[in-house]
Amino acid sequence: MAQTQKKIELKDVKQTLGRMDIFAIAVGQIIGAGVMTMSIAALKMTGRAVNIAFVIAAVFTIFGAIPSIFASSVLRMRGGLYTQALVFVGEKFAGFYTITSILGKLSMAMFAIGIADYLISLVPGLGAYHTMLSFVILTLFFILNFFGTEWMAKAQSFMFYFLVAALLIFTAFGVPKVQWAGYFGNELFGQPLLSNGIGGLLEASSYLTFATGGATVILSFSADAKDPGKDFPFVIITSTLLVATLYAFLASCIGGIMPPEEVIAAGTLGPIAKLILPTPLYYFFMIAGAIFALGTTLNSSIASALKPLVSACEDGWLPAWIGQLHPKTQVAWVLLIIFYAVNAPAILFGLDVGSLGKWALIIGNVTNFFISLGVIRIPKLFPEAWERSAFHVSNGVLTLLLGGTAATIAMQAYLNLQGLNLYIIGINIATFIFAVLWVWYRTKAGKVNIRQSYEVL
Repeated sequence: MAQTQKKIELKDVKQTLGRMDIFAIAVGQIIGAGVMTMSIAALKMTGRAVNIAFVIAAVFTIFGAIPSIFASSVLRMRGGLYTQALVFVGEKFAGFYTITSILGKLSMAMFAIGIADYLISLVPGLGAYHTMLSFVILTLFFILNFFGTEWMAKAQSFMFYFLVAALLIFTAFGVPKVQWAGYFGNELFGQPLLSNGIGGLLEASSYLTFATGGATVILSFSADAKDPGKDFPFVIITSTLLVATLYAFLASCIGGIMPPEEVIAAGTLGPIAKLILPTPLYYFFMIAGAIFALGTTLNSSIASALKPLVSACEDGWLPAWIGQLHPKTQVAWVLLIIFYAVNAPAILFGLDVGSLGKWALIIGNVTNFFISLGVIRIPKLFPEAWERSAFHVSNGVLTLLLGGTAATIAMQAYLNLQGLNLYIIGINIATFIFAVLWVWYRTKAGKVNIRQSYEVL
């Protein structure tokens, strides 16, 4: 009689990722939309002060990451942020997080579109095929992720080293050409430093947290990590600080070499790179820097979206078959198809890239606000593990830090709402209403059966 194949669950996933693998995933997630796509939009919001906006965004990001640093220092959270929401806020909120996280993943399309933009900068003849090119790029990265976390991590590491080299080259050649003498005054290019005042600076800073805040994506790889308790806090802090420093110099090149309106009109960093780099290095930057930056972000965005939802499926917030893992690759292949089906139309129907990013930001702001406040319960829930944590602080300091985090996130949410049209605001409201109704339905129908998805370290 044939033996029934054992169903694979998150607790069965092989722990293959070391610190450098995790670091490459974090940096690859951070570097991408920030400098290569979103910096252009931020330049429009605040002018040359875009470098200051990146610094402020990094401060926002560090505050926002504090709850995840504390939580990951005491728990292996196999479901990533889903598990964090479940443990520290509650069951129904975890269900709410599940639905909003699915509907907030339209931002994946943004990175595929960005890659296509840079390819067209290199080969202008491809301009007529922009939509189809974006669609093909998205498809290829989804296929790559079907082969499993190990293959995804290998591709990430390969792109990571070339990416860092390209960005360092761009910075080394660009910084000396920045017009520093008038940069922080109101005369350079005949424009003020703050083109839209303090309000524009803060709006740009909040918008750029999407660019500087990618390090916490590694929480979704907790089931795959060898030592998350030590590696995750270290990687979140170091990757954010290192990339933010690099961003500040890169942003100075973006705002201080060419008039901002020319960079905005181009929509990419291509014109600046062509101006400051020798021809061979220009092509190296465009491929290894711009294209690989967006590629690493798209790659890790796809992979990191899966584990939290697999855990949610195991708990019953979604039908179990949606979160099933492939027996060989250990990938949630049905979820991959769903995310592909959500993002492909965003490309084919030409949805606005900036709006996609802000939609995801606002959804993330709302859920992260409550998750941040919930971590204040860590001394009560895990007293011994918290005492052992390398990041242990007194209850008073814990309350102060997490309160500051929540306040920072609330301010970001307010700033991210600025400039959004009623259509996008309506989509956000509809998303939240649908999530609440779905949680009520699954709970009322008795479909939810919460299982422990964490291990105390």
